[in-house]
Amino acid sequence: MRPTIALMIPASFLVLTVALAAEISTVSPGSPGRVNPADTSNYVNARGVTLPPDAAPPSMQVLRTFELNNRYMDRATSSYQKSFGFALTNEPLNRVDRNFNLVPAAATHWEVSEDGHTWTFHLRKDMVFGDGKPVTAYDYEDTFRRWADPDTGFDFEWYYRSIRNWGAVVARKMPLDSLGVEALDPHTIAFTTTRPAPFAPLLLNYSWVTPTHQFEKHGAAWSTKPETHIGYGPYRLKEWTINDRIVLEPNPTYPGPSTPYLERIIARLYNAAAQPPFLASYEANEVDYVLLNIPAEINRVRSDPVLRSHLNTYTNFTTYYLFMDTRVPPFSDLRVRQAISHAIDQPAIMKSALKDIAVPAVSMMPVGFPAASPEALAHIQRYDPEKARRLLAEAGYPNGRGFPAMAMWLRGEAYLRKVAAEAIQAMLKQNLNIEVEVLNVERKVYTEAMNAKEIPFSMIAYGWDYLDPSNLLNLFLSRGRHPWRNERYEELVEQANQLVGDPERRTKLYQQAEEILVRDVGGVFLWHDLVNEMWRPYIRGEALEPNESGYRAWRGNQMLNLMTTIYITEDVTREKAARKPGGPWSWLTGR
Repeated sequence: MRPTIALMIPASFLVLTVALAAEISTVSPGSPGRVNPADTSNYVNARGVTLPPDAAPPSMQVLRTFELNNRYMDRATSSYQKSFGFALTNEPLNRVDRNFNLVPAAATHWEVSEDGHTWTFHLRKDMVFGDGKPVTAYDYEDTFRRWADPDTGFDFEWYYRSIRNWGAVVARKMPLDSLGVEALDPHTIAFTTTRPAPFAPLLLNYSWVTPTHQFEKHGAAWSTKPETHIGYGPYRLKEWTINDRIVLEPNPTYPGPSTPYLERIIARLYNAAAQPPFLASYEANEVDYVLLNIPAEINRVRSDPVLRSHLNTYTNFTTYYLFMDTRVPPFSDLRVRQAISHAIDQPAIMKSALKDIAVPAVSMMPVGFPAASPEALAHIQRYDPEKARRLLAEAGYPNGRGFPAMAMWLRGEAYLRKVAAEAIQAMLKQNLNIEVEVLNVERKVYTEAMNAKEIPFSMIAYGWDYLDPSNLLNLFLSRGRHPWRNERYEELVEQANQLVGDPERRTKLYQQAEEILVRDVGGVFLWHDLVNEMWRPYIRGEALEPNESGYRAWRGNQMLNLMTTIYITEDVTREKAARKPGGPWSWLTGR
């Protein structure tokens, strides 16, 4: 504590702040502090981890954020209702670093069989649940079987369809024990895929265990209370106050490679339908990290001489694009598809409706995504209204004459994306003289029509699920969700999807396929979302360092995989003392 501040406040309040600081440090098992009290270099936290040289004392290693108010700190019941902390209180088989490389987690290493079908993972032998029960390969096997069990109705089961017999088990055509997931012994588990799947280890980055003995005893509620939540990851659940906050602290029994620096993470909970004032809360020093999605606020932050240094912007791995039913006229004619691709001025949309929240797309895979090569494809669908009109005329629709009126379907888009769709509508009218109605459809209705391939023309988005080209390019296979087919594209993607052991060749195959996708206009690629995040300058860690693509990001997968590298620097002392809102000690409460 700084004596100059202590002299300015009543002694009784000083006692209170000392008590609060003691609560936050959550000392266990010994007292965190310097390695040597006379040493001025490194602190040691409650888990005995030596903090970086520029770290603040352990009592200040507290991070505050906003998180959605979901229901379960577990995926066994619902992936879409999993709450903040589910991936930090458990340990997947592997994690990814900020460059999207796989690194060991619960598994120390893994290998693939000669035929490319079976991936065998070797588990750490010292993992235990919070109640002391060992974590074994049988727990992983039980978890995957629970996800595939049709009686569970797991809402993310589609993600694992590459595993042998998965779809048949879900459809009740085969028994659970036929699933391609097998514990070979307590510390070895094998996953067998229907076809060779070089991306399987990336899929298994989503491999968090549900403790069977706890699930059988308490049901889904096991994960909702600190008394019954027995995770085995870097953090444990300390507190969960419904509609208020979740508090995580280091797990004293965690033996893995990701022991955290932070002493406490405090997540303030909010409902998606009533989002809190993110920026105002950040400016009032109530949180250390926020996600901004209102252009006016982003612009204000960019103009602020202090706050703009807190803002970090990067291209998200989400792509908005148009797709067309190429099986029937007019979209069966490549020249029509090309005309539409050249009639849309994406940069103009970025400067208006989507200012500061999107960047133009030239292909499906965004910059920074594995195997993406946007520079090589940028010229193919570039804005060129003269060329667009010429192509449309060559297709038999000069100045739009005879072109059928149609609707551009949207999947329940929010206001700004709907405005962007209306801008596209106006450009097609202005540049090609064709009439398009914007039809914003309820999500369930849209999804059913898309799965049946009954939508002739649409604007839609897709965001990544796992960090591999197959995740984005499989959408355009004929077995995917869009009515477009190109035989050479099919051949290249399917070959790459099954090529194990030659990543360079595999990347080239995907790049060749994506060029066909762009040239044959399997989609008209519009924009990639921009993510605008703010975090305090005193927050550092490997997760937040620039990656190979040159950007810093508090990206979703990093929250899952790299949160343990984050720490608070000693700069927090000066910055927090300088703030007025709430007083210089208000941050200690985390409220």
